[in-house]
Amino acid sequence: MKERKKWIDVARGLSIILVVMGHSGNDVINHYLGWLRIPLFFLVSGLLFKGVAADAYMPWAWKRIKFFMIPYFAYGICISLLVAVRLRDPMSIPNDLLLLVYGGTVLGGWYGVFWFITCLLLVHLLMGFLSRYSFSVQWKVVVVCYAAAHLVSMTSAAQWDVPWNADVALMAIVFFFIGYTYKTVLQNWLEKATVFLPAALIWLTAIVLNVTGAWNFRIDMKLKVYTQPVLDLLVPIACVLVVLQVCYWISRWQATNALAFLGTVTITIMYLHIPVNITLTYGLGMEYGTVVFTVAGVLIPLAMAWVMSKSTILTSLFLGPQGFGRKLQTSTKAKAA
Repeated sequence: MKERKKWIDVARGLSIILVVMGHSGNDVINHYLGWLRIPLFFLVSGLLFKGVAADAYMPWAWKRIKFFMIPYFAYGICISLLVAVRLRDPMSIPNDLLLLVYGGTVLGGWYGVFWFITCLLLVHLLMGFLSRYSFSVQWKVVVVCYAAAHLVSMTSAAQWDVPWNADVALMAIVFFFIGYTYKTVLQNWLEKATVFLPAALIWLTAIVLNVTGAWNFRIDMKLKVYTQPVLDLLVPIACVLVVLQVCYWISRWQATNALAFLGTVTITIMYLHIPVNITLTYGLGMEYGTVVFTVAGVLIPLAMAWVMSKSTILTSLFLGPQGFGRKLQTSTKAKAA
């Protein structure tokens, strides 16, 4: 997978839409999307990850930290100003900034997605360090992380507010590692639709069991809710494989170019979809459901990102080196379809 395939951007675009939709306040939608939306994001991020040589690790790590944390604090400071206006309390600003430094589960409301950024950064740093070692070492470390994640989740440690949600990184790196390590295998599976039917069967069975009340399966990455060690991997991976297969198929359609482009500009949508909808709901007194929440949470931040892209300073602070999207790359096979 030497070039970035269009289906990966389609998957990223779909995943950010699912993230927004999951925050709409619909408990049923949030329950079932919880099975796949964050695992999908981490696995796709792993697909795009490249190993780091040992002698290049420190400068690479510093670049990763700046890449993630400059927008983190740029958006955080701006949102803290909005919160202060909403509360009519300027003293809320230093308090919110301290919470941003600590990160993780102490952040909620306007900052509800900020945990994901620091968790993803920690996963990048850990995987970047591990990539110097052989596969046999990597998978053993990841297995230990998976076991430790469940130990945390199934004990009182799940209630701890660990800085940056570092304990969630123990679980997240599993999905990231699968994407990073098996990107070629996954590409072959998607080309031949090898695992689509069995994965779809697992997903459908889980849905039926949950709907009928025979089994309650729940995953909440932020809150460290994963208490069924085998199924916590099997069900999300099955869901992700189905979604990726669909993304692979539809990526041949020109109509999915918009979705693929969306997958290259997820950062602003990730940070702003909750503040935008809080402003519309409480600031302007608007009432609406999941569909409008999702549309507003995607399109308004997207428009704001486009405006910010016109300024070099705002681009550096809020959009990062990539700026507002990038030219899509597609495989020869996709172009010919």
